[in-house]
Amino acid sequence: MRTLLLVTIFLLIIFSSGFAQEEKLRLVAEGKYFSIYGDRHLDILSLLKTLDFDYFLHIENTFQENEYNLNTLLADTLDALYLEVSDILEIHIYSYHGKIYFLPDRKNISSIVGKNFNNGLNSEGFYWHQKNAIYISTPDLTLGMLGHEIAHAIISHYFVVPPSTKVQEILAGYVEYRLRKQTGSLPQQNQ
Repeated sequence: MRTLLLVTIFLLIIFSSGFAQEEKLRLVAEGKYFSIYGDRHLDILSLLKTLDFDYFLHIENTFQENEYNLNTLLADTLDALYLEVSDILEIHIYSYHGKIYFLPDRKNISSIVGKNFNNGLNSEGFYWHQKNAIYISTPDLTLGMLGHEIAHAIISHYFVVPPSTKVQEILAGYVEYRLRKQTGSLPQQNQ
């Protein structure tokens, strides 16, 4: 009995420290496809300027009357980005709802990865299928990178047997390429 109690306490300590980063975050906005979390210093206007995503293609699907604040604009923009990524992949899951965590820096991303996966991943973002959550380092954010992670979410929820990591990366990379091409953020080729 005592051993069971010690094991339970040990597991609680491990899991609570792994989720400490998420506990510091607050719900910033709630959209159709994402619950969006960020710390209290998250600058939504700066985030929207960084994304610079023209979501008017999907405006009829995302616009909510009488809501004219930055939080709603962020939710609408991310919902429209989800629809754009769905169009690029030609995979539409309209019942999908996940979470996006905007973290202050890469160090926070590395901390979450290290505590939960025993991996020293140094990345600006990743998708965690078991939690149905996208983690993004806000200073490193780009439209292509966020689209890449949204593609992972869509792919992992669409297929009964998930494709191999390599296939997922190829599809997510294609989404990132298309978004960068549409926004003109691809490097210029010398000809």
